[in-house]
Amino acid sequence: MTRIFKWHYLMNQEKNMEIKTAKEFLRSIDLKLYKHASNYKTKINGFSSLTRDKQNALDKMFEEYYMYIQENISLHGYSKEIISERVSLLNNYYNFINQNNFDNVFSSQGKFRSTILEEFMYILFRDLIVEKLSAIEDVNKKIKIGGQRAYTNLYFSGSNFLNFVENPEIGIHQKDQDFAIYRPVKITVENNLPLNANLPVVAIENKTYIDKTMLDGSISTAEKIKAGNPYCLFLIVCENYDVSLTIDPKYSKIDQIYVLRKAKRNAPNYNQPIFPEIVVDLFDEVNNHLSRDWSNVENKLLTSGKII
Repeated sequence: MTRIFKWHYLMNQEKNMEIKTAKEFLRSIDLKLYKHASNYKTKINGFSSLTRDKQNALDKMFEEYYMYIQENISLHGYSKEIISERVSLLNNYYNFINQNNFDNVFSSQGKFRSTILEEFMYILFRDLIVEKLSAIEDVNKKIKIGGQRAYTNLYFSGSNFLNFVENPEIGIHQKDQDFAIYRPVKITVENNLPLNANLPVVAIENKTYIDKTMLDGSISTAEKIKAGNPYCLFLIVCENYDVSLTIDPKYSKIDQIYVLRKAKRNAPNYNQPIFPEIVVDLFDEVNNHLSRDWSNVENKLLTSGKII
């Protein structure tokens, strides 16, 4: 074996070991919840078909991600200090990607960057939901979290008038949500087969940035989801804002829009670090929603005199 050939052989062996280690790690976690890890798995599975530049970039990115996610997994709880530490890890990971211009390695259709925030939502709320389920003794684990298709409404139909009278068919509409806290339910009407639906109590849309077109789409989604469950908290969480400041989303069914970098998309400070206090506020908003009464008219009447 020549020296050059031996060198390439050892390099390939090392590369194979790195890929094997990466795949073993990805098999050890739930990729339905770790959305960014799932994105990596897709790219690693197609590693041999990537260009050399993309292979080299993927190696470096996954190494950084592996350290980022392991440190996050090792953290437990949701105190202000823990959340701030998670944000620090997130900022470091974003900085690594930005400084190496890795955002442009894979196309936007691959959803590489957008899944970072989607996965972070699970990491942020994971321990809270575990605690909530323990407190209410949800042994059947009826409450779920993660990206899901969320219920919006029920509709009835029939192939003709007679069919509608004799046995109306039912259907449901659902909307994709980047992150949700939801309860799977079965809906049955008369002789129809039961339909499975996911009823959200918290629905979050994640965006790298949000512009006017995206905002209009989110407003429409919020209206549909709240028509199906008016007690659902609907939030948008994004890095940057790209909507005209003359437009006020207050009129919509969106409960809040969190802009984690406190900046417009094209502003000089668009890439400033994510602010931990915004993430803490986001967490508190969700926690408060899960803790307070949603419908207790008698209590509202007696304590505040405000019914809604």
